[in-house]
Amino acid sequence: MSQKAVDRMFLGLIYVLVVLLVREWLLPITELTGTGHLALFVIFVGLCFVFPLFGAPWWLSGPVKLIYAVWFVAHAHMDGTAAPVSSVSFVLGDLLQNAGLLVTGELGRITDPFRTVLFLALLWMASYLIQYWINLKMSVLIFYGMTVIFITVLDTFSPYSADEAIIRILVVGFLLLGFTFLAKLADGQRKRPGLPAFLLMTIPLLVLVTAAGAVSQFLPKSDPAWPDPVPFIKSFAEGAGDGLGRDAGKIGYGEDDSMLGGPFIGDNTVVFEATAERGQYWKVETKDTYTSRGWIHSSEEQELLPVGEGRPIDEPLLAGTTRGEDTATLSVQLDFEFIVRPYGASTPAGPEGTEFLQESGTGKVIPFVNNAPAVLDAYSVTYDEPAYSLTALRNTTPDTLPQGEFGQYLQLPDGLPQRVHDLALEITGREETLYGKARAVEQYFRQNGFVYDQANVASPGTGEDFTDHFLFESKRGYCDHFSTSMVVLLRSAGVPARWVKGFNEGEEIGRSDAGRQFEVTNNNAHSWVEAYMPGVGWMPFEPTIGFDGAGGVDYDLDLDEMTEQETQEMEESAKPEEAEEEEAPAAAKGDSFWKSLGDRIAENSRAIYIGLGVLAAAALLAFLLRDKWLPRVMVARFRKRTLDREGFERAYARLLGRLRRYGLPKEDGKTLSAYAREVDAHFGGTDMRRLTEAYESVLYGGRDGIREEQAVRESWENLINRTIG
Repeated sequence: MSQKAVDRMFLGLIYVLVVLLVREWLLPITELTGTGHLALFVIFVGLCFVFPLFGAPWWLSGPVKLIYAVWFVAHAHMDGTAAPVSSVSFVLGDLLQNAGLLVTGELGRITDPFRTVLFLALLWMASYLIQYWINLKMSVLIFYGMTVIFITVLDTFSPYSADEAIIRILVVGFLLLGFTFLAKLADGQRKRPGLPAFLLMTIPLLVLVTAAGAVSQFLPKSDPAWPDPVPFIKSFAEGAGDGLGRDAGKIGYGEDDSMLGGPFIGDNTVVFEATAERGQYWKVETKDTYTSRGWIHSSEEQELLPVGEGRPIDEPLLAGTTRGEDTATLSVQLDFEFIVRPYGASTPAGPEGTEFLQESGTGKVIPFVNNAPAVLDAYSVTYDEPAYSLTALRNTTPDTLPQGEFGQYLQLPDGLPQRVHDLALEITGREETLYGKARAVEQYFRQNGFVYDQANVASPGTGEDFTDHFLFESKRGYCDHFSTSMVVLLRSAGVPARWVKGFNEGEEIGRSDAGRQFEVTNNNAHSWVEAYMPGVGWMPFEPTIGFDGAGGVDYDLDLDEMTEQETQEMEESAKPEEAEEEEAPAAAKGDSFWKSLGDRIAENSRAIYIGLGVLAAAALLAFLLRDKWLPRVMVARFRKRTLDREGFERAYARLLGRLRRYGLPKEDGKTLSAYAREVDAHFGGTDMRRLTEAYESVLYGGRDGIREEQAVRESWENLINRTIG
């Protein structure tokens, strides 16, 4: 058997092992995505390695793989028999349809056949890259390491079980590393070993790897050091087995709060713009009944009471101070049959003929026109922002709470786990006042490993309590999780509390003589907590990490009468507003710049895609015509370089590469002198012989300098330029 056949057989064995490793990539992908057709994918990968193994030209291997890909896509996705004409028509039609979707940026509507085409193209490119590693470096360590990482990560964080796959990968990978190492050893020998020698060298490797794999199956295995994360991920992806199978929802204000939880997707749709003296929490309504999965109101029928003329929207402050009366004006973009208002709201004003009625239970204010609920595009609200007396809050002992008046705000479901009650007592047990208990719960979430997250949020499973799941299982969520949990903990500690919905202050976008201008989007939809403080009234609290509270405190005590924490809070709240006002425009300006840039990109997406397509076409054309322009680049760079020994050896090697691409490869076993005479006979002249003599004198004669350097440079350039044709 010739040496060339032995080398091809050995390379073929390496390629077979590589295909087996690629199969380990395809197994979890087809299993987890439900794609199927594993064998057809493996066959395609095999074709990508078979043609280079036997030296098939691109004009043969390329069309064969394209034909197979067309048949594969038609066979997998087309109804009926995949006949040649119908298959080509089906694939071309699908490509044209998805090309339009790519141009318009509608990536979510890309079809499954087109995804299969993209995946086959990815496999094609990956196979080419692996061949490059093997043929040039005779190394697959990077690919093998990536395979191990990929499979172990999937085994840890997905339902895919890689128990058997790990063993297969280790065995195949060690064999592959061993064979490539033997190939490197053979390349370093003057006389390459024949087939019997190769077999003798591989026998110890086969025995060692096989024995290690077999022994590993019987060795004792320790238990996992960490809990399995798959149940959490499955609950996140599938609605935690509650039968809903909910996908991520779009964030925004909604009426139905009976089923909280699950991930949300951000939405920067503008809801309203407001002009006010300061940033405000914009309140809409409250709810009082916790169902273990969400919130409803205890009374479906709400009494409607007029507000504005002598009856303020919000209950008057019992103890504390106010900032003075202000007016907030709002311009609304979405159709809401209610108004939003800041704390301390008293009188709403709308278009002529508008009447405002308030639900007695939820506190929601509804505009009426001609005795029917109406949607207002603009209105204003007069308000007097409250600051709650610290002196009065210090006197909110449990015995001051009126008995029998707040039963609905102490309600808890019968099935609430006992550990929630126990945690509430643990948090608030040392506090003597209702205010102290509320502050302790509010601060608890900031100090015990809780994380604010809208995307990676798991819902509780069937029969689980929403609050219990958040407090003890996930500790990850958004405002609904924090606010609901705080209400439940406060009620467990005997503090009347209710759940509040609305919007946070939004983003400041400008200033005018009328005040600061705020833009509020769906991303600003928010929920928080109100707790009843005897002698003070309903007071807002903010448990959500990363948000500031809606309520201020009037520190009406001397410094020596306040605790260290109260003093610190007072100093933070008393920071000069001028500093905040100076910083706000810069931040708003920066945010506005990025928002404007994003809008411009979205508006010009078609032009961007066309430009990228033109660049890709130009890159492809340049690659196809590289034999025309690349030699000229090589000559230009060669003229600027010093022709020392190392540079000349590199230039000679590049010339051999260009001649090989031109169609004059140097055959194995042929001397450089004989090859030079062959090249000169083809082109005419003596350029190749002159270069070869200079190369051999440098290589074997130990010379550092190049004789007749100018003539050598001219000969090299002449031959490079001849390869352009």
